[in-house]
Amino acid sequence: MKTVIYTLTLLMVLACTAFAQVTPRPIDYAASGITFKIKNAGLNVDGGFKDYAATVAVDTKNLAGSHIECKIRTKSISTGINGRDNHLRKDDFFHIDKYPEINFKSTAIKSQGTGYVVVGKLTIKDVTKEVSIPVSITKTGTGEVHEGTLTINRLDFHVGEDSWVMSDNVMITIKITTK
Repeated sequence: MKTVIYTLTLLMVLACTAFAQVTPRPIDYAASGITFKIKNAGLNVDGGFKDYAATVAVDTKNLAGSHIECKIRTKSISTGINGRDNHLRKDDFFHIDKYPEINFKSTAIKSQGTGYVVVGKLTIKDVTKEVSIPVSITKTGTGEVHEGTLTINRLDFHVGEDSWVMSDNVMITIKITTK
């Protein structure tokens, strides 16, 4: 009987440990970034968002308890050209007055091959869609670099209108470095 009780206790402790929440790590924003690339008139336009807040709580030995969140301030969009940035902030693109943030919240983190896949809800403007982001995690001296790229269709999120000049597909690269 004692063996059964010990075994059940051990199983309960292991189950609780597997689902315990992972503590977030501090972000090194100077070594992190959220950038994008889109074709416009046949040329690549590069840009990014300068103001965002991320929470990264990832333990590769406890993926069930791991999570990632990110809030991006849409007014911080930057392509290096003020006129274009101001246009992107207007109603037909990011409508920053009504939609001040882009949000991402993970729902699962899974091991895949030599890396990971972060599955989550991405909200841009009035649309929320599930996305999957292949991510690599590289250990640094005291932290980790979490890096992933995904491609979205901007029209799915009501960003801009159909155009024969501008691509519908936007490649987004996320690099978050923890301390």
